[in-house]
Amino acid sequence: MTDNSNVMVHRLIAEGREIVLVGTAHVSRDSVRLVEEVIGAEMPDTVCVELCASRYQALRQKDRWRDMDIIKVIKEKKAFLLLSNLLLASFQKRIAKKIDVTPGAEMLRAIEMAEASGAQLWLADRDIRTTLSRAWHSMGVDSCRF
Repeated sequence: MTDNSNVMVHRLIAEGREIVLVGTAHVSRDSVRLVEEVIGAEMPDTVCVELCASRYQALRQKDRWRDMDIIKVIKEKKAFLLLSNLLLASFQKRIAKKIDVTPGAEMLRAIEMAEASGAQLWLADRDIRTTLSRAWHSMGVDSCRF
């Protein structure tokens, strides 16, 4: 299997089960190929992706933001979260454009392969709001609410 400085495969045994951990980069053609290789060769019963439910929906429904009710976002005090997500997405898109790959393509490919093989899909990340909130607070931006 592929193994370079951007991607790695580790095998772990826990409670009698083998876990194949695939380290990827979110903007990398090598990561997409590695995900295909590993899932194709291993035929796992479960595929975990590093996504929370909201990021999963964002990946699966690219144009969802067009139907967004901005007033509702502001009333729910989620405007800063929206801005943070847009900034991160913009940064990833600029990198992706330079290397001609879609941001998150390795996760989308893992999801597609799980669905095609009948493997259970497991979203294995905490809510992005928690992550962004901690990041902003660590930088001293305590007045922002997520």
